[in-house]
Amino acid sequence: MWVFSFLLFGGCFASIWFGESFWLNLTVIIGIFGLVTGAIICRNSGDPNLPSWRVNPFLFSLVMSGFYFLAKYTSLFFHEWSHSTVAYMLGILKGPLDINYGHGWTFAGISEFDDWSVYPDLIAQGRGIDVAMISIAGPMMNVLLAVISLALLTRERVRSSLLLFSLLFWVALHNVAQVWAYIPQRSVMYQGGDFFFFDWALNISPWVVTVPGTLLIIVGFAMVFVYVFPTLIADLRPALPGLVGLFVLGWFTSFIYYGLTPLIFTLESLTSPRIWFGVLDIALGIVMAWLFVRELKKRHAGNPWLKPLEEK
Repeated sequence: MWVFSFLLFGGCFASIWFGESFWLNLTVIIGIFGLVTGAIICRNSGDPNLPSWRVNPFLFSLVMSGFYFLAKYTSLFFHEWSHSTVAYMLGILKGPLDINYGHGWTFAGISEFDDWSVYPDLIAQGRGIDVAMISIAGPMMNVLLAVISLALLTRERVRSSLLLFSLLFWVALHNVAQVWAYIPQRSVMYQGGDFFFFDWALNISPWVVTVPGTLLIIVGFAMVFVYVFPTLIADLRPALPGLVGLFVLGWFTSFIYYGLTPLIFTLESLTSPRIWFGVLDIALGIVMAWLFVRELKKRHAGNPWLKPLEEK
C-alpha cells in the first residue's frame, strides 16, 4: 500500500516540479492502479462494523488521496479565478474564468494573465487601485476558504462525519499553506507575485503586509496542526503506518511543497537575505511537528488505540 501511495504522490509532485514526462505519468498511473487493485482485493477484510474505507488500507489511501487533490486543485483554481473575476468586473478580461490554464494535467504555469505586463501597464495608466484589487483577490480567496473550513471544523455536525471532516481538513491545510507560499517567501525582497504588485500598486512597504500576514498564517498553522489534525487522527484511529503517512503528507505539503519550493525556485543566490525565510519555514515546521506530537500523545493517553509493540 505504501509503495503505491509513494508512487502516486512522488510521481505527482515530480511532474508538478520538473514537468510531465512518460515515466512520471506512468508512475502516477501505477500508483493509482495499485491502490485500486488492492482496495478491490481487500474489500472483505477488516471490521464489518466500520465503513470499508476505514478498515481497508488501500481504500483509505485512495479516499485520502482523492480528498487531498480535490482540496489542492480547489485552492488553486479558486485562487486564479478570483483574480480573473475581479479583472472581468473591471473590464480587463472577457470572462471570469478567462485565465491561462498552463499546460498538461498538472496545469504547470497557470496564472490569471497570459502576459504579466498587464499589471505594469495598468499602473502606468493610473489604475493602481484596480491592480491592487486584482492581485490581492487570489490570496484573499485562500484566506476566506481557510477561515470557512476551519470554522466548519469546529462544529460537531461536521466532526460527526469523518469523510466531511477529512475533506475540510485538507481544504484548510492547503489554503493556509498556499498563503504561506506568498508570505513571507515571496512578499519581501522579491519583484514578482501577487503581493509585490499589490504593494507596488498602492505604493506601500511590503513589510506592512508581511509582518501581520506572517503572524496570522502562523496562527492558522497552529489551528491546523495543534487543534484540527490531532483531532482528526484521534477520530480516524489509523494504524501507526497510516498515522505517520498522514502526518508526513501534511507536513511535507505545508513546509516543503508550499514552503521551501517557491523560495528555492525564486532564490537569486545563496547569499540572498531571502534565504532566511527558508530557515524560518523549517523552524516553524519543526515547532508545529513537536506541538502536533505532544497534543496527539495527550489524546492517545486519554483514549488509546495504538498498541505498544510488545502487545502486538
